[in-house]
Amino acid sequence: MTSPPPSESSQPGPSAPPPSPRALLTSPVGHLAAAVLVVELLAGMQTYLNQTVLPLLATDLGARRHYGLITAAGMVPTFLTMPLGGFMLSRWRADRVMSVLTGALVAGAVTGALAPGVGVYVLGEVLRGLAAGALATVGMGVLVMALPEAWRRLCLAAGSAMWVVSSLLGPAYAASVSSALSWRWALVGYLPLLVAARAVMARQVRDLRVADEPQSPPVLPALVMALGVGAIGAVASSSAWFWPVGCAGTAAVVWACARVFPPGVMRLEPGRRAAVAALAWLCSAYFALDYLIAPAAHDVLGLGPGPIGWALTAAGLSWSVVAMWCGAHPARLARTYRLRTGAGAAAMAAGGGAMAVTLAGGAPWWVLHVGCSLAGMGMGATHQDTVIRCVTAPTELGAPHDGIAPTQAATSVAIAGSAGAAALGTLVTAFVSPTDAGVDASRVVPVCLALAAGLAATPLLARRAA
Repeated sequence: MTSPPPSESSQPGPSAPPPSPRALLTSPVGHLAAAVLVVELLAGMQTYLNQTVLPLLATDLGARRHYGLITAAGMVPTFLTMPLGGFMLSRWRADRVMSVLTGALVAGAVTGALAPGVGVYVLGEVLRGLAAGALATVGMGVLVMALPEAWRRLCLAAGSAMWVVSSLLGPAYAASVSSALSWRWALVGYLPLLVAARAVMARQVRDLRVADEPQSPPVLPALVMALGVGAIGAVASSSAWFWPVGCAGTAAVVWACARVFPPGVMRLEPGRRAAVAALAWLCSAYFALDYLIAPAAHDVLGLGPGPIGWALTAAGLSWSVVAMWCGAHPARLARTYRLRTGAGAAAMAAGGGAMAVTLAGGAPWWVLHVGCSLAGMGMGATHQDTVIRCVTAPTELGAPHDGIAPTQAATSVAIAGSAGAAALGTLVTAFVSPTDAGVDASRVVPVCLALAAGLAATPLLARRAA
């Protein structure tokens, strides 16, 4: 059964100028678009920042055995608030919602930066995650409802470019500030720019409200999902309860995803449902591998913030550049999509293998960076076209409607890109660091190989989505 169409909402007026450099600088809609892109840039930088400073803060706070807990602290709360962003927009003015959530996000970041121990840092991350989850949905609502179609397409296309820039600036910023000052300053140094960009967005969407929401948010699945991921990160891998709790938490996340996804996704029904499943599989394996880079490079290879930052940059830059090319040349034909995902899977598997060989001591440290680059290229070649297949309705291509409403597609893409990654990423980061000594090479190497094998299997799912 299809969901009812979304209700009417505030829309930009027809007098908005077409996109141009002059309009970007002089018009209200241009200011809003620029602020959206700045926020996208800072969101990308935040991702690289967290990964770069993770081993530094864990060492400083004496929490190297709690990599899993630290990783989960910022991710788990987002699942509690992400489904509620649309409801917040339907009940309060968009500018007030954005201002309050931005204040909460800043408070969480400051709390983490001032933390005397891992417990306070985790509390700060929880607060930041609660705000970030709702802001992700609110930001997407602003993009869809407050920007004219031409400006919306510009922002979506420029998003990949922002991630190219963030893949360069994020690790460089985190490494330089951490080296010159400390990881604590790195957590808060960018906040004034974020607040300024959010303030511009809030000023431009003062009157934006959604008239109604056709369905209730999936509160129970969101709660189960958050509890599942949290349970995985809360138990150290040295505990006898690690595997029972880890398996139960993983099962809870799978159940929650099945409740949120459109019916048929878990059965791999051909078309968009299989594309959602392929996206979930891809993001779970890739991001789990990505989460291992910084702690493993620090604890196993002894690398500092600079080399770690460049490893993360190599992965992000390769992904963004290839994704930009794929966005300009989408794989509309099934054969092209299958070939592209096959090549991408091969690159990701080769990259994961190179990482494993390096961490096992079979190659010099810089081969880790080569592996990161290969994995990023493969992700760029696979992820972009898979997302396009998830959000493109068959009716746009002249085919019958498949029963998936636009809101369902958007929610499915958001959950597929984050839930499995959070669960598996938390599980593997906890498993590979059983003691205060940090990452154990004897554990991280087979985990990297297993994740590489999982990425190599992505084309099997992608075939049903083609």
